[in-house]
Amino acid sequence: MIENKNGKVNEVIEKIHAGMLNKKERGSRVRDEYVKENGVFLIICRDKDAEPSQIAVKMNELYGCDMTGLDVIQLLRSRRMANPVERREIFNWAESVSELFGRAVEGNRALFDKYENLRKKPCLTNGKRHKSQERIAAIMIFEKYPEIDVFQDSKSLQLLGDTLAKYFFYDISDAIREVYGFPCYKDAKHRRMGNSGEKQMTLDEAMKKIEQLNIALERNQEMFEEYQSEFAEQLEESRVKELADFFARLNSEKYGCILDELFVVRKGASELSRSNYELPIQINGMFILVKKLAQFVRDSHIEPIMKINALIKVKASDIEFWTYEGTPFSTPDEQKIVRVISPGWVYKDKDLRISMPKVREEIV
Repeated sequence: MIENKNGKVNEVIEKIHAGMLNKKERGSRVRDEYVKENGVFLIICRDKDAEPSQIAVKMNELYGCDMTGLDVIQLLRSRRMANPVERREIFNWAESVSELFGRAVEGNRALFDKYENLRKKPCLTNGKRHKSQERIAAIMIFEKYPEIDVFQDSKSLQLLGDTLAKYFFYDISDAIREVYGFPCYKDAKHRRMGNSGEKQMTLDEAMKKIEQLNIALERNQEMFEEYQSEFAEQLEESRVKELADFFARLNSEKYGCILDELFVVRKGASELSRSNYELPIQINGMFILVKKLAQFVRDSHIEPIMKINALIKVKASDIEFWTYEGTPFSTPDEQKIVRVISPGWVYKDKDLRISMPKVREEIV
């Protein structure tokens, strides 16, 4: 626990809040998806072993969402966190960073240096950085030390994406450094300039101020460039989501599962053609239209997940995210034969699930 009645600690908290006010102004204009992502990150901070279905239940309880385990899996995939081993590495790193923060914020220079060293390292053991590692570390700090959240900055943090949260995370380090007078990474170079005495101290202060301004300028430029890049990614993700939503509506029960029916009709027409059956001219044009529509779906990189009418043997765990029609499974190890009545669809380029497979129990 951090002693937030300590005068220096209070100064750090106030400087952290000042950094958040700057980021919050920009964050208030971002998409709601960040709030959902940050909610999932918060739940994993609290339980790094939580399964997607458990995360979905917690999200629905805490935020009034209507998420399923499949939605959580899709979100984790989009954030490059689908691999549970790597996901644990990210959150273990964030937890270690937050523990060092808890000592550094009280002015322990040795632990501040360790904190600085760890926070700059890639969170993955393969030596790669994760785009969301700073965002997760910031969330972990406020989750682990709620006593520093006197200005409710944790709520504002929920509005921030990777770029703004990353630079807010930098603000946290700057706050500690400024309050306790810990040097910036270039301070040693500037301390070697000039002579001793009162005049030297004044020059040192001026040089430090210039250096701080230079660092702030460079950081703002970096943040601006990364923010532009993140905005471009948002546009691409929005385009993909709109495409996926279009095909999801197309294959909804409301419109008669058009994707499923389209490929059933196309398959039937192909079989008739191979058997040299001559189609009546009145409906020949309809089958040409069906083929063109099927080609449009393929060209859009929308592909079936399974083969329609296929018979497969499954356990309850195999169909957790499918639509199942049949009698309940009596035990986790019980196996049933099911027939695929809807193959499910996926946007191949982004591994984005459009609709779930639907299966029906076959009574043997």
